[in-house]
Amino acid sequence: MKRKRNDEGSMSVREWLSRFIGSLRPRRADDDLEAELRAHLELSADEERQRTGTVNPARAAVMRHGAIAQSMEALRDQRGLPWLDDLGRDLRHGLRTLRRTPTFTAVAVLTLAVGIGANSAVFSVVNAVLLKPLPYPKSNDLVAVWHVAPGAEGLASVSGDLRLSVSMYFTYADQNRSFEHIGIWFPFTASVTGVAEPEQVRTVVVSDGVLQALGVPPLLGSDQTPDAAQTLLLGDGYWKRRFGGDRTVIGRTLQVNGAPVEVVGVMPPGFQVADQEADLIMPARFDRRKQLLAGFGYQSIARLKPGVTIADASADVARLIPIWMTSWPAFENVNPKVYESWRIAPALRPLKQDVIGKVGDALWVLMGTLGIVLLIACANVATLLLVRAETRNQEFAIRAALGAGS
Repeated sequence: MKRKRNDEGSMSVREWLSRFIGSLRPRRADDDLEAELRAHLELSADEERQRTGTVNPARAAVMRHGAIAQSMEALRDQRGLPWLDDLGRDLRHGLRTLRRTPTFTAVAVLTLAVGIGANSAVFSVVNAVLLKPLPYPKSNDLVAVWHVAPGAEGLASVSGDLRLSVSMYFTYADQNRSFEHIGIWFPFTASVTGVAEPEQVRTVVVSDGVLQALGVPPLLGSDQTPDAAQTLLLGDGYWKRRFGGDRTVIGRTLQVNGAPVEVVGVMPPGFQVADQEADLIMPARFDRRKQLLAGFGYQSIARLKPGVTIADASADVARLIPIWMTSWPAFENVNPKVYESWRIAPALRPLKQDVIGKVGDALWVLMGTLGIVLLIACANVATLLLVRAETRNQEFAIRAALGAGS
């Protein structure tokens, strides 16, 4: 019994394949089938002639034509896949109709192409910028640490306008309960000599914690430590453009702003610090003994601990702000109490929001607008089809009188 079921299953697959192949070659199969049916009818006519001695030519022609048409229609359904045959006939009819009206076809295709093309182009941008995560492991755990200071009129009255000072970074790094890693960074332009012609290159200075928070290891070499001798990492683009992708660049010394700096690694393709692309990545070195309360010029990246939310981290930073104020000195002749009047408060947000900025809202508005444009394009094509249908009323009337469908 089990073997019988297997044979039936294999026969079913073979039959389906046979029908599919038959649907793909309808003309050749129809010719063979018509020839076979005509031969069969001729044999039937010969038998009738031998039995009765005569055959009515008109009746024979009608019977032959009707029998062939009906038999071919029935056998066509058995031989192929009816829905596939119908689809092929509809497509051929549609293509012939479009070929007979090239102007209408060109206008309809161009209208739809403009709408679909514009939406596809904008969606590709939206997908890359807004929908895909940042190119870091577990990027949803990355946050940008900012502050608001509504009491600092004219200095930091806009939400998110107050960055970190070095003393803030040390306080948060040492005493926070919410971050696995936290670091500060800033971009600048450095002059590189000793490699062909002198060149101004994009450089990012990072403290300990930035690369650890981003979680992207170097492609070549090793990570750098802020307490080591002068070292740097090369960006992939700069490495390939300036050094031709030479893997022996590790250990080479460059002159950066007149100082010798050793290359210790190369970052992978596409790496950037938040929204900042970098040709060189250099470690920041801060002397704790010389830090003051002020100096709010550093952007910050932190990675949340598992299970910690941005709200939890914000509450933790709010707890640390008074500790920071009492742990570091102010500038000479500046009362440290002035920072209390600033009413500094945390304004943490996802790093993705910091990278995208306000362009996200503009992209969504553009996407919605182009979606409306596509709907208008479809409505215009539908209107053209209705107008064209009005011009074919006589054709439809004749087809209906002959018993054909539309």
